[in-house]
Amino acid sequence: MKSDFDLIEEITAGDAAAFRVLIEKHQKHVINVIYSMTGQVQDAHDIAQEVFIKVYKNLAYFKMKAKFSTWIYRIAINETYNYIKKEKKHGFIKESERQNIKTFENIESRETQELVNKAIEKLPYKYRVVLVLKEIEDLSYKQISETLNCRIGTVESRLFRARNILKKTLLPYYKEGC
Repeated sequence: MKSDFDLIEEITAGDAAAFRVLIEKHQKHVINVIYSMTGQVQDAHDIAQEVFIKVYKNLAYFKMKAKFSTWIYRIAINETYNYIKKEKKHGFIKESERQNIKTFENIESRETQELVNKAIEKLPYKYRVVLVLKEIEDLSYKQISETLNCRIGTVESRLFRARNILKKTLLPYYKEGC
């Protein structure tokens, strides 16, 4: 399989098929990140389309020094943030229609998964995005730092706060089950 850099060089040389390959390579991860932040399957696909359009239009500005995945995650996060802001402004945020897209591997029941997903959706955006990138997409602190353009210490503190909020939110449910 060709590297992202090889594909980007082919795309900038005019090879449209290379763009399809690049998108197929990153599509699942982009949709998962968006879905984890919106809770809506259709919205995740719609926003992902916008992300890929933006990637295509701005590929010439991509600096080959950075990882492509970091760059595309940043675009996905920005597009998702703009979407959430717009939807909240217009009052269109719908109740989540969660399906079985990868969350945490140790979640045993669908009910527990639903509780965790709803708790994640309620996190403030800056905590939710860090949690999704770390726990669901399994990015390193450095990759998250580069994606969000912030310090590693900021990533660590936001992740710590996100986990604490989740713990406080989910603790009553855990106690009930014991």
